[in-house]
Amino acid sequence: MIELQLNGQADIASVMQGFQVGSPCALAEAPQGRILFGSWSGEDVVIVRTAECCWEINCHGGTIAVHRICRDLAAAGLQTDIQGSASSETLEEKIERVTNEVLLKCRTRKAAGLVLAQQDGRLLKFAEDLQSESDDRSRSARQHQKRWQSVAQHLTRPWRVAIVGEPNVGKSSLINAIAGLQRSIVSATPGTTRDLVEVDIVVRGWMFRLIDTAGVRTGSDSLPEQLGIVQSLALLGDCDLICLVVDASGGRFESALMDRLKKVEVPICVVRNKCDILSDSEKTGVPLFASSLDSVNAMKCIVDVSAKTGFGISGLLTWIAETAVPEEPRTEIALPFVELFGVV
Repeated sequence: MIELQLNGQADIASVMQGFQVGSPCALAEAPQGRILFGSWSGEDVVIVRTAECCWEINCHGGTIAVHRICRDLAAAGLQTDIQGSASSETLEEKIERVTNEVLLKCRTRKAAGLVLAQQDGRLLKFAEDLQSESDDRSRSARQHQKRWQSVAQHLTRPWRVAIVGEPNVGKSSLINAIAGLQRSIVSATPGTTRDLVEVDIVVRGWMFRLIDTAGVRTGSDSLPEQLGIVQSLALLGDCDLICLVVDASGGRFESALMDRLKKVEVPICVVRNKCDILSDSEKTGVPLFASSLDSVNAMKCIVDVSAKTGFGISGLLTWIAETAVPEEPRTEIALPFVELFGVV
């Protein structure tokens, strides 16, 4: 939070030129206590008039956003007072503290190594680039942040991979084969998996969370199964990748599942399971369900696997890893932790 004293200046709009109001009330006309929403040089902020010539500015972009706004105000000849944690530590101290906190949460050697590499001063240099008065330097830093923020976020948080499909296509068996342990429930009875089952794995040094879901089908008369189906469909809007498991010999999809998949934006891989039971012509021919996927824009590839024999699983894991991390960060890359720089 920033407290701003205008010292009797009346033209508030000219002083706070960086603020673009998103509220119906104009900045200069705001009464005391009125909350104004808007943005300041791309940062979402909330401004409240606490007295005739006193304003309170709140933002969510972390220390970098606070210092950028203070720099703009200082350029206008104004004095500001930063309240809260930002006033008790320098930027260098906060970078060191946050880096140590992130390091403690790392669960793989690769993630820990990338975080340790950040302690050589590169994050401070990156912060200075973000605050730079040079448009080119600041723009380049923003582009770098957008490029690497997903990797930075997932140093401590696994990518969520939803394993979805109709009943009895082998979703649970596939997860068991990947994880190497019997965490999911395998049964020939439709509707056996009713609650989400999560299994964490490491692929190429990155953490992934496989989420087994209830099979999606119409006509169920079981309330628990219906609730599981609703939960499965809802998960598709809260994951990073989707593996749509299908029976290799199948030729159609449940309409509810297809309608939901058409609306998601995360990458989808169709996993054609039980390919070990296919004939040679079926293995080389066009899958029966291919035409059903024409309207699913997020569908990226089709992988043949056999949860029973293990065939194709390495290829599926390759797709998962390369889709989540299409470009591996080099050791000299500055990784913009969201705790420091927010999300663009």
